[in-house]
Amino acid sequence: MEQGLDYDKLLLQTDPLVEALATEIKLFPTGDQIEIAIKNAPDMKIARNRERIEKIAQKFEQIPYSNGPKSTSLWLREYVKYANLTGSFLNDDRDSWVIGVYEWSQLFAFYKLWSQDFVWAKTYDYEQLSLVSFRFRIGLHDLFTPTDLVMVTAEVRELAAQHPDLEIFTYQYSRPIADQLNVILQSTVQNDLLAVVCMVLISLLFIPNPLCALWITIAIVTIDVGVIGFLSLWGVKLDPIFMITVILSIGFSIEFSAHVTHGFVSNEGNLSPQERCIEAMERLAWPVVHGSVSTILGVTVLAFINSYMVLVFFKTVFLVLVIGVIHALVLLPVVLAITTPYIERFNSYLQRFTKERKVKNAVSKGNVYAITVPVNIS
Repeated sequence: MEQGLDYDKLLLQTDPLVEALATEIKLFPTGDQIEIAIKNAPDMKIARNRERIEKIAQKFEQIPYSNGPKSTSLWLREYVKYANLTGSFLNDDRDSWVIGVYEWSQLFAFYKLWSQDFVWAKTYDYEQLSLVSFRFRIGLHDLFTPTDLVMVTAEVRELAAQHPDLEIFTYQYSRPIADQLNVILQSTVQNDLLAVVCMVLISLLFIPNPLCALWITIAIVTIDVGVIGFLSLWGVKLDPIFMITVILSIGFSIEFSAHVTHGFVSNEGNLSPQERCIEAMERLAWPVVHGSVSTILGVTVLAFINSYMVLVFFKTVFLVLVIGVIHALVLLPVVLAITTPYIERFNSYLQRFTKERKVKNAVSKGNVYAITVPVNIS
């Protein structure tokens, strides 16, 4: 299943912003900028440190989505260009790489833009002035999908982690979407498993039979797998909206299966497994079909709303009901009829085990009169 939340999916399809987003992607495919902040600025008076910063910038420029040096905004390069244009000679001293950089960033209106890329300490005293932190930017291109953004985020974070002493941080305006997509699969699986466990425990309260609970669990899992597969074919991506609707589908998927299973095991009398299936279907088939059809008709109106979130909800409910009815009326009765002898054998084993345990407890306590032995007097 494809992963990612497209921005236009959060809007109505008739919203003018949808067309604006499509136009932006078409006309401005160069993407965005990533800000790279170096919290612990090295001593820039040392040439080796300046070379290190230059190499770090070059590594960021070499990532697949980068536009290269032409889109990089690094004050170090601009400051050297300014010195060459003005004929200034840069020494490895404080005047050139501390006071000089500070005055350059404050000098003209054009260079005033660079002042926002620095964090200085004690600017009121040139003798104690020091560079604390600074940042630079790299340009990106071809960020057409959120998946591309996730890949870029992973790469720049990996590069930043290679220099722990500098404490490099990266930021982008659309970064929260990438962080969300990084955990969406794990959160979806975790929440679905918790929902399945809760549904199974609740079903055990009304159907206290482990094997029946096992078939209900299998039915829930297979229904959800079918729903996820058909949603993927229906053009739905793995995103927060999908996660919410799938969790809701678990509650729908257990309903029909639990009704049929309860109707099967609650039949009284000496009926064969096939007769119990027939009786359960005679009592429950029409209510199940009636309930599913009425629910589908009730949510059909949502299919005509030009909203991605509403359409995903409709698709999920529709698929859950259709696949759930097939499981409840076709697959589950057949499975129950086949496995009923094993279920009855399991129940008789539990009863015999319980009686034997009572006898052993009575013997160990010396209460032999508590043991009752059936006698045939005929």
